[in-house]
Amino acid sequence: MGLKKYIAFSLLLIIAVYIFVFSIQTGNFTVSILDYSLALPIAVWVILPLVVLFLVTILHIVFYGFKNYLQASAIKKDEENIIEFFKDLLLGNNSNKKFKQKALKELADILAQMKLSPKVENFESSNNDIKTIVNNMIKINSGEYVSDKSFKFNKNGQIAQKNILNKVNEDVDYAIDVLKKSKDFSDKIVKAAFFNVVENKTMTTIKKLLDGLKLDKEMLIELMKKDSENSDFALEHDTIIKYIKDVEFDKEDYLTFAKLYKKSVQPDELIKMFETISNDNELAMDAYLVVLFEYEMIDKVRETLNGYKKEEYQSFRALLDLKDSGKYYTLENLCYNK
Repeated sequence: MGLKKYIAFSLLLIIAVYIFVFSIQTGNFTVSILDYSLALPIAVWVILPLVVLFLVTILHIVFYGFKNYLQASAIKKDEENIIEFFKDLLLGNNSNKKFKQKALKELADILAQMKLSPKVENFESSNNDIKTIVNNMIKINSGEYVSDKSFKFNKNGQIAQKNILNKVNEDVDYAIDVLKKSKDFSDKIVKAAFFNVVENKTMTTIKKLLDGLKLDKEMLIELMKKDSENSDFALEHDTIIKYIKDVEFDKEDYLTFAKLYKKSVQPDELIKMFETISNDNELAMDAYLVVLFEYEMIDKVRETLNGYKKEEYQSFRALLDLKDSGKYYTLENLCYNK
């Protein structure tokens, strides 16, 4: 029964009882408590308990109705908040959403410590916002750059960084902008931008971007590959030496370096460059000796080896002995077949 019907029928009942009692008894009844007396018609005294019960019942109904309203409002608010919470979670943001229901509060605490990742290629949901966010995530994870700004991923989050990486890989002009502002981006993004620029731009453009750019070993080797193919606009040798000092080349790296520049650098210049490098770092000595042998600088090889113990650089000493005996071999024949 609805509240309005309950009130109406209750009032009718009270009125009916009052009329019935009043019709058979019109007198008064007096109630005395200490010095206080109250005289009311008997009909009023009869309906008084009904009126009290009616009022208490109304208060009871209103109280629990209001309580149920608050619970329903809390559930509705929790439903809205859980959607917003999921959106924040997917976007990589810290959510400030609060929940009234204990179950949802515990669920939110658990999910906040986990990483959500879509398992399908085409995500479907009745909620358009979540559908858009998840499908953008799928595109980004597949290597596609998503320019949609309607939902912004946390700029420091994994998805946002991957999206920037995708843009760097597909847009060489943007990669140039990244290198110009390398301090504003992660090392991974700067590295990808550098590889894209080295692959698709000329040495003239690349040289303009090197100032202030920190290169690691892989980046430097890629730069050397490009530089060794462009002798007309190549890097200054002092610049190459400077970059090499900033990274930790091993023996194999120095040998790769020598092979790259063997065809593009004049023999005297290459020898001088490796002599300078090997004086600062003994790991470059193998490459230096390879260069000397390459250009038949036998006396220089002998002079260099005389500065070391006989048990050192045995391969080079063996090759030197073979040449002294009139036999022609190269280091590639002996041990440096790389």
